[in-house]
Amino acid sequence: MIQTFTITLTQKEILRALLYFDVFHYPLKADEVFENISLKLSKADLQNDLECLVSEGFIKCINGFYLIHSSSDNILERRLKGNAKAMELKEQVFKYSRLIASFPFISGVCISGGLSKNYMDEHSDIDYFIITTPNRLWLARTIFTLFYKTLSKEEKNNYCLNYFISEADLVIPDRNDFVATELAYLMPTVNYSLYRKVLSENNWYKEKFPNKHETREENCLKTPQPLLKKITELFFFSAFGNWLDDQLLRMTLTHWRKKYPEMTQEDFELQLRSRKHVCKYHTKGHQNKVLVLWQEKINQFGNLLM
Repeated sequence: MIQTFTITLTQKEILRALLYFDVFHYPLKADEVFENISLKLSKADLQNDLECLVSEGFIKCINGFYLIHSSSDNILERRLKGNAKAMELKEQVFKYSRLIASFPFISGVCISGGLSKNYMDEHSDIDYFIITTPNRLWLARTIFTLFYKTLSKEEKNNYCLNYFISEADLVIPDRNDFVATELAYLMPTVNYSLYRKVLSENNWYKEKFPNKHETREENCLKTPQPLLKKITELFFFSAFGNWLDDQLLRMTLTHWRKKYPEMTQEDFELQLRSRKHVCKYHTKGHQNKVLVLWQEKINQFGNLLM
């Protein structure tokens, strides 16, 4: 059956999208498939291709959710439970985001990771994409880290600030499908205009997501300006603030190099990128793992998806 079937470009894109989310054991609705393919087409044409792939045995449809034919039906129940848990957290995450943005030099907050895709389970934490004022990223991160260390293990899961970027340079250097997906799914919670600027500065992701709209502004908070935040920012406004921010960058970089001596320079740059206007802390190599697993799933289809 597979050997005699001539697959179209759209059908390849459908399979690649389903395989990407299959890495996370996450089946997709038709509208979600539409959002995750890199071709512009009508939803009617997409539906025809989905039905064709179902009839040819490449994929299956269960209660309106599409998944690879070899995938376990149980992942649908897993998704629905994860969606329900994510919905329960939606109100809380704005409370957490407001607290984060109340810290000095933090000007914007977005949600990334699983919650941005409407999924949470007992092993999940809440991942944040943080935007800071220019030349104060390392001050912002250090101040919040001191607070983070006071939290219980359970509370820490609500505040995983693993990517900081400065308003001075909003360009993300990594250009791959993982980063494109994270950009497409960013969920702004504080300072909607900064979220729009991030997407504008990294608009290459739209080549992979031409059918996905930006997240709407609803519920997005304005950046809070409590008195303590204003006083702290004023105190570090001078050249001393610039000097201290540089010192904190050097100290953190030195600490991480000693802590992770086994990392190659390439891995260190990818997982622990530490520059003046960006701080990335992904010690488990999640990005690489996802891309490798996705490629392995694609390879199982042989030349069909090449």
